[in-house]
Parts: sequence; C-alpha cells; structure tokens
Amino acid sequence: MSHVLVASQVLLAVIFVVSAFSKLRSRTALRSFAATLGMLPGPARLPAAAATAAAEVAAAATMMVFPPIGLAVSGMLLIAFSLWIAVSLRGGRREPCQCFGASATPLGPVHLIRNGLLLLVVALGWATLMVPGDPVTVAGLALAVPVGLAGAALLIIFDDIADLFMEISGSS
Repeated sequence: MSHVLVASQVLLAVIFVVSAFSKLRSRTALRSFAATLGMLPGPARLPAAAATAAAEVAAAATMMVFPPIGLAVSGMLLIAFSLWIAVSLRGGRREPCQCFGASATPLGPVHLIRNGLLLLVVALGWATLMVPGDPVTVAGLALAVPVGLAGAALLIIFDDIADLFMEISGSS
C-alpha cells in the first residue's frame, strides 16, 4: 500500500506544481488568471490569484514532506475549487478555466468531474495512510512514480480529452 501512497503523492504534487507554475510563470499569466475570478470584486482578484498559486505550491511541497498534511491541504483546495466552479455554473458564469495555463475552455461540469477524480486520489492516499504497508522498495518506486506522473498528465489534459470526446460524439 505504501507504493499507492507514493503514486498518489506524485500525481497530486505534479498537478499542483503545474497549476501553480501556469499562474506564476509571468505577471501576465497571473493577471490573466486573476481576470477569470469574476465573482470577486476587482481589487481582490490579483491577491486571490496569488494566494491560490501559493496554496498550490504549499500543497505540493507538503505532499512530499508531510503526506498527511499535504493530502489534507490538497483535499481542502480541491473542495474549494469545486465549490467555486459549482457556484460559478449556478450563477451562469463561464469564465475560462486557467487551471493549467491560458485556456479558452469555459468552466463546466467536466472540471467538477476532474476535481472529483482528484479527490478520489486524495481519499486513496488517506486510505493507504490508515493501512500499515510494506516498506517502499526501488522496484515499487520504479512503478509508482511513472504511474503518478501518467495520471497527472492525463488529468492535466483532461479538458482537451473531454472537449475532443464531445466534438466526436456531437458530430455523429
């Protein structure tokens, strides 16, 4: 079970690092993300965008050093992001999702599905903490790390995959 925890840690840490980097890579990127926070008053958007990126960095860092804290922070962030999306959708707001960089894809149910999958990874990580496992081995790491990386890559491009699926199913 400890290797499942490692895969979960890698997946979640990569997700949050990529998300934070996409916001912090330049002032323009941070301002672009802040502009999507339309439910907030104008002056609060840039500080909220910076705080979001900082929380993502904190989640990734604590995930690797203190897994229980990292899992808790990750879960809280994902719940907060999901609530934000749900309230936005309910209010008819469809800002572009800039979760992993500049994107014209508007927030939608697919983002709630992605966050639900990430929350399942958090729950899986928690479950492995509750079960005593075998020590981590080099062979186990050789499998767990690529699995975590592949899962992160798939979830990062989830929007694109979902859009492609919708186009294919809609054009039939």
